Amino acid sequence: MKRGFKTEIKKQQEVIKPKVDLSVKRLYVIAFNAYAWFWLIREIFYRQSTNYEDYLLWTFTTLGMYFFVLDNNDIYFKIRKSIQK
Repeated sequence: MKRGFKTEIKKQQEVIKPKVDLSVKRLYVIAFNAYAWFWLIREIFYRQSTNYEDYLLWTFTTLGMYFFVLDNNDIYFKIRKSIQK
């Protein structure tokens, strides 16, 4: 009984883990993009900062996120084409 229960839990984890990982990745990318653009707009229009280091850090982190997205193609939603008969 105990052994069957453990294998059942392992099977459920194998099914759920990829879905949870994908959801977390998507949430991370969306949250990062929202905050990155909010920060840039705030710096340009509201704070009017001229410190180049802040903009340089923004550029590097945004490029890092861009390469993260390129490495993880599973983040994109797959659009299924329906077959019309």
